[in-house]
Amino acid sequence: MFYFKIEQEGLDTSVRMRNNIRNYVNFMFPEKSIKEKEKPILYLIKSCENYDLNERESIDSINKILGDKSISRRTYYNYKKKLYDNQIFDLLKNSCYNTYGVTLSMLDSILDDGKRTEKADKLIGQQFPKRKQVLEDEEKQKEELNRVMNEAQYDINKLKEIETRRSRIATTLSPNHTIREEFVKCGKEFCLHCPHGPYYYAYWRDNKTNKLKKKYLGIIDPRH
Repeated sequence: MFYFKIEQEGLDTSVRMRNNIRNYVNFMFPEKSIKEKEKPILYLIKSCENYDLNERESIDSINKILGDKSISRRTYYNYKKKLYDNQIFDLLKNSCYNTYGVTLSMLDSILDDGKRTEKADKLIGQQFPKRKQVLEDEEKQKEELNRVMNEAQYDINKLKEIETRRSRIATTLSPNHTIREEFVKCGKEFCLHCPHGPYYYAYWRDNKTNKLKKKYLGIIDPRH
C-alpha cells in the first residue's frame, strides 16, 4: 500500500505532526490574508485537488454546489491562484518533494479547518462515487512513486555524465591552466532570449612557445 491509514492509537502523533507542519509553514511562509467569504470556494477547490479533478470537472462540480452563485472559469482560476499563492509552492516545483501528499498537506495547513474540509470533500466526492481521493488511490500513488524514482534516476545519470565529462576535460588540460566564465553576445540588440552564457574556457601558456592557449569547456563549470 502506498498510503497510510491512521489507526486510533496513532491519531495523537498524526495531529501533532500536522500541527508542526502547519506552524513551520506559517512561520517560514506567512500566508496572505484570506477573507471569510472566499473560504467556501477555496475549500471546494482544495477538495477538487484531493480528487485530482481537471479544470472542467472542478468548475462543473463546484457550480453544482453553488447553484445560482456559480463561478466562471476566470473566477475559478483567480481563487485557485489565491490558494496556491504561497512561496512554498514555488520551492516545491523543482523539488523531489513535489508530490500529492506534500502539496495536499500544505493546502491543509493554509485552510486549517477539518470540519470544512470534510464537508467540502463530501460535497465533491458524492459527485464522483467511483473516484477515490488521490492519497487513497493505489494506482495514482504507484504512478507518482514511479515518477519520483524516474526523476531521481535521471538526476543521478546527469551527475554521472557531468563527473565523466569533468574527468575527461581534466586529462586534456595543462596543469597550469586557469578557468574563466565568459558571456558571449549574440549580436542582437537588447536580446533577452539567447543563452549568452556563462560559458567556460580554459587558458594556459604553452611552456615551449609561451603562447596563450584557449580551450572551450562547455556550459558546465568543471571546477565544481
